[in-house]
Amino acid sequence: MTADNHIHTRFSPDGNGDPEAFVLAAIARGMRHVVFTEHVDLHYCHPDFAPVDLPAYFACVRQLQAKYAHKIYVGAGLEVGYTPQNKADNKALIARYRPDYVINSVHQVGASDCWFPQYFADKSAREAYALYLDAVRESLNAPYEYHAVGHIGYVCRNAPFDAFLHSDHAAQTDAILQEIIKRGKILEINTSCRKPWLGTLPERALVLRYAALGGRKLCFASDAHDPKDLCRNYAAAKRLAADAGVAEQTVIEHGREIRCPF
Repeated sequence: MTADNHIHTRFSPDGNGDPEAFVLAAIARGMRHVVFTEHVDLHYCHPDFAPVDLPAYFACVRQLQAKYAHKIYVGAGLEVGYTPQNKADNKALIARYRPDYVINSVHQVGASDCWFPQYFADKSAREAYALYLDAVRESLNAPYEYHAVGHIGYVCRNAPFDAFLHSDHAAQTDAILQEIIKRGKILEINTSCRKPWLGTLPERALVLRYAALGGRKLCFASDAHDPKDLCRNYAAAKRLAADAGVAEQTVIEHGREIRCPF
């Protein structure tokens, strides 16, 4: 069963396309599982990013769930950006909307989103990555329910240097992976990385280390912002999962974990 567990539509400030266009594209590809995960970054450091209209979003996707239930599983999820300042409000928001699926992500570290150049100003690669990894480790203690940990290595996406995480920060990354396993969360293999040398997020070494530590819950995520990007680069994710000894994805449907082959 082909599944995509990380999708942004026009409801996200950086997304394109109506949710129904994504569902129809997924059906045309023979997919059996898609989950929308619109951005929720409360108290975000860049106020020009408009917040998602959550009532309209959930109403839209709930209608699609009913309309296409006989053809495909459609999840109404959220990608929740964690910061120490927003964790209580995140908890209240999740309790209010009861999303089908929550990705716990870190975008903002301190006063900056680590996609933007200002985050890296006056920081070495070691400093920039260590601060990000500290934030990811803290996010695992979020006081709300989440299912998956999103795109570990996000800090690398637009970094002004080519450097891997695991080789220079093994103690930090091991602590993160061990905590993910302990908590029974899903590790997302995000295939939207824009740097060919890096491949996926997390990087290959981290996924293999996760498996070596006993982790088996992986899911694939295109991070698509347009219907044409559904399942992009999945061949690389499948190869990586297979090399890690994992033969199926772990996904959430109707509140339950299920296993599905690649």
